[in-house]
Amino acid sequence: MKVTIKTIFVFAIFMLNGNSVFAVEQATLKTVKSKTVIVVRHAEKLSDGTRDPALSEKGTIRATALIKALPKLSFSQAIASNYQRTQLTLKPIAEANNITISIVGTADGLQDHITQVVELVNGSDGNSIIAGHSNTVPLIISALGAPKITALKESDYGDLYRLTIKETGEMSLEKHHFGK
Repeated sequence: MKVTIKTIFVFAIFMLNGNSVFAVEQATLKTVKSKTVIVVRHAEKLSDGTRDPALSEKGTIRATALIKALPKLSFSQAIASNYQRTQLTLKPIAEANNITISIVGTADGLQDHITQVVELVNGSDGNSIIAGHSNTVPLIISALGAPKITALKESDYGDLYRLTIKETGEMSLEKHHFGK
Protein backbone atom coordinates (compact mmCIF):
# COMPACT_ATOMS: atom_id res chain seq x y z
CA MET A 1 0.00 0.00 0.00
CA LYS A 2 1.31 3.42 -0.86
CA VAL A 3 0.08 6.42 1.08
CA THR A 4 1.05 9.98 0.26
CA ILE A 5 0.19 13.03 2.25
CA LYS A 6 0.47 16.47 0.63
CA THR A 7 0.04 19.86 2.15
CA ILE A 8 -1.41 22.44 -0.17
CA PHE A 9 -1.50 26.17 0.40
CA VAL A 10 -4.39 27.95 -1.21
CA PHE A 11 -3.87 31.63 -1.91
CA ALA A 12 -6.75 33.96 -2.53
CA ILE A 13 -6.69 37.65 -3.36
CA PHE A 14 -9.57 39.76 -2.19
CA MET A 15 -10.16 43.41 -2.89
CA LEU A 16 -11.17 45.33 0.20
CA ASN A 17 -11.63 49.09 -0.17
CA GLY A 18 -9.30 49.06 -3.14
CA ASN A 19 -6.55 47.24 -1.21
CA SER A 20 -5.48 43.68 -1.91
CA VAL A 21 -5.86 41.28 0.99
CA PHE A 22 -4.19 37.89 0.80
CA ALA A 23 -5.69 34.89 2.51
CA VAL A 24 -3.76 31.69 3.00
CA GLU A 25 -5.49 28.44 3.76
CA GLN A 26 -3.72 25.18 4.43
CA ALA A 27 -5.36 21.94 3.33
CA THR A 28 -4.03 18.44 3.74
CA LEU A 29 -4.90 15.84 1.16
CA LYS A 30 -4.43 12.19 1.96
CA THR A 31 -4.23 9.86 -1.00
CA VAL A 32 -4.43 6.13 -0.57
CA LYS A 33 -3.09 4.35 -3.65
CA SER A 34 -4.55 0.95 -2.86
CA LYS A 35 -5.37 -1.44 -0.08
CA THR A 36 -5.70 -5.16 0.12
CA VAL A 37 -8.36 -7.14 1.94
CA ILE A 38 -7.77 -10.83 2.55
CA VAL A 39 -10.81 -12.96 3.37
CA VAL A 40 -10.44 -16.57 4.53
CA ARG A 41 -12.68 -19.12 6.10
CA HIS A 42 -11.56 -20.28 9.53
CA ALA A 43 -9.22 -23.26 9.56
CA GLU A 44 -10.31 -26.81 10.43
CA LYS A 45 -12.15 -27.08 13.72
CA LEU A 46 -12.39 -29.81 16.32
CA SER A 47 -15.39 -32.08 16.08
CA ASP A 48 -16.22 -31.90 19.77
CA GLY A 49 -19.97 -31.39 19.43
CA THR A 50 -19.88 -27.86 20.85
CA ARG A 51 -21.14 -24.72 19.14
CA ASP A 52 -17.77 -22.98 19.56
CA PRO A 53 -15.00 -25.50 18.97
CA ALA A 54 -11.30 -24.63 18.88
CA LEU A 55 -9.09 -25.48 15.92
CA SER A 56 -7.97 -29.03 15.34
CA GLU A 57 -4.27 -29.83 15.03
CA LYS A 58 -4.61 -29.58 11.25
CA GLY A 59 -6.38 -26.24 11.66
CA THR A 60 -3.61 -24.88 13.88
CA ILE A 61 -1.04 -25.85 11.26
CA ARG A 62 -3.13 -24.15 8.54
CA ALA A 63 -3.48 -20.97 10.64
CA THR A 64 0.31 -20.77 10.92
CA ALA A 65 0.60 -21.35 7.16
CA LEU A 66 -1.37 -18.15 6.59
CA ILE A 67 1.75 -16.15 7.53
CA LYS A 68 3.81 -17.95 4.88
CA ALA A 69 1.09 -17.39 2.27
CA LEU A 70 1.28 -13.60 2.74
CA PRO A 71 4.96 -12.87 3.43
CA LYS A 72 5.14 -9.38 1.90
CA LEU A 73 1.79 -8.06 3.05
CA SER A 74 1.46 -6.21 6.34
CA PHE A 75 -1.89 -5.69 8.02
CA SER A 76 -3.28 -2.83 10.04
CA GLN A 77 -6.27 -4.83 11.24
CA ALA A 78 -7.52 -8.38 11.68
CA ILE A 79 -11.26 -9.04 11.92
CA ALA A 80 -12.90 -12.19 13.28
CA SER A 81 -16.32 -13.28 14.48
CA ASN A 82 -17.07 -13.99 18.11
CA TYR A 83 -16.32 -17.69 17.52
CA GLN A 84 -12.91 -18.86 18.67
CA ARG A 85 -12.16 -20.77 15.46
CA THR A 86 -12.01 -17.50 13.49
CA GLN A 87 -9.93 -15.80 16.17
CA LEU A 88 -7.51 -18.72 16.42
CA THR A 89 -7.15 -18.75 12.63
CA LEU A 90 -5.97 -15.12 12.70
CA LYS A 91 -3.94 -15.30 15.91
CA PRO A 92 -0.55 -16.21 14.32
CA ILE A 93 -0.74 -13.55 11.60
CA ALA A 94 -2.06 -10.92 14.02
CA GLU A 95 0.87 -11.62 16.35
CA ALA A 96 3.30 -11.44 13.40
CA ASN A 97 1.86 -8.01 12.49
CA ASN A 98 1.66 -6.85 16.12
CA ILE A 99 -2.05 -6.06 15.85
CA THR A 100 -5.07 -7.03 17.91
CA ILE A 101 -8.02 -8.93 16.49
CA SER A 102 -11.25 -6.95 16.24
CA ILE A 103 -14.21 -9.13 17.20
CA VAL A 104 -17.46 -8.54 15.34
CA GLY A 105 -20.32 -10.35 17.03
CA THR A 106 -23.07 -12.32 15.36
CA ALA A 107 -25.78 -11.99 18.04
CA ASP A 108 -27.63 -9.26 16.12
CA GLY A 109 -27.88 -11.34 12.97
CA LEU A 110 -25.90 -12.09 9.87
CA GLN A 111 -26.64 -8.83 8.04
CA ASP A 112 -25.52 -6.71 11.00
CA HIS A 113 -22.35 -8.79 11.29
CA ILE A 114 -21.52 -8.28 7.59
CA THR A 115 -22.28 -4.55 7.80
CA GLN A 116 -19.95 -4.10 10.79
CA VAL A 117 -17.12 -6.00 9.05
CA VAL A 118 -17.46 -3.81 5.95
CA GLU A 119 -17.50 -0.64 8.10
CA LEU A 120 -14.23 -1.69 9.76
CA VAL A 121 -12.60 -2.35 6.39
CA ASN A 122 -13.86 0.91 4.90
CA GLY A 123 -12.76 2.83 8.00
CA SER A 124 -9.15 1.74 7.62
CA ASP A 125 -6.60 2.95 5.09
CA GLY A 126 -4.44 -0.11 5.74
CA ASN A 127 -4.68 -3.71 4.69
CA SER A 128 -7.22 -5.94 6.44
CA ILE A 129 -7.46 -9.67 7.00
CA ILE A 130 -10.80 -11.26 7.83
CA ALA A 131 -11.61 -14.78 9.00
CA GLY A 132 -15.21 -15.76 8.42
CA HIS A 133 -17.35 -18.86 8.10
CA SER A 134 -18.59 -20.86 5.13
CA ASN A 135 -21.80 -18.82 5.10
CA THR A 136 -20.21 -15.38 5.70
CA VAL A 137 -17.14 -15.37 3.43
CA PRO A 138 -19.17 -15.02 0.18
CA LEU A 139 -21.39 -12.36 1.77
CA ILE A 140 -18.43 -10.32 3.04
CA ILE A 141 -16.75 -10.40 -0.36
CA SER A 142 -19.96 -9.27 -2.12
CA ALA A 143 -20.63 -6.57 0.49
CA LEU A 144 -17.16 -5.14 -0.15
CA GLY A 145 -18.18 -4.70 -3.79
CA ALA A 146 -16.31 -7.61 -5.33
CA PRO A 147 -17.85 -10.13 -7.73
CA LYS A 148 -19.92 -12.90 -6.19
CA ILE A 149 -18.14 -16.15 -5.44
CA THR A 150 -19.62 -19.61 -5.28
CA ALA A 151 -20.91 -20.85 -1.95
CA LEU A 152 -18.39 -22.62 0.25
CA LYS A 153 -18.93 -26.23 1.22
CA GLU A 154 -18.51 -27.38 4.79
CA SER A 155 -15.35 -29.21 3.69
CA ASP A 156 -13.74 -26.14 2.04
CA TYR A 157 -10.66 -25.01 3.96
CA GLY A 158 -7.63 -23.05 2.85
CA ASP A 159 -9.20 -20.79 0.22
CA LEU A 160 -7.79 -17.27 0.37
CA TYR A 161 -9.55 -14.41 -1.39
CA ARG A 162 -7.40 -11.37 -2.13
CA LEU A 163 -9.36 -8.22 -2.88
CA THR A 164 -7.30 -5.24 -4.08
CA ILE A 165 -9.08 -1.91 -3.94
CA LYS A 166 -7.45 0.95 -5.85
CA GLU A 167 -7.97 4.62 -5.02
CA THR A 168 -10.20 4.88 -8.10
CA GLY A 169 -12.54 2.32 -6.57
CA GLU A 170 -11.49 -0.29 -9.13
CA MET A 171 -11.31 -3.76 -7.59
CA SER A 172 -9.71 -7.04 -8.43
CA LEU A 173 -10.39 -10.37 -6.79
CA GLU A 174 -8.01 -13.31 -6.81
CA LYS A 175 -8.49 -16.73 -5.28
CA HIS A 176 -5.50 -18.57 -3.82
CA HIS A 177 -4.97 -21.52 -1.50
CA PHE A 178 -2.90 -21.75 1.69
CA GLY A 179 -1.80 -24.65 3.86
CA LYS A 180 -2.08 -28.34 3.11
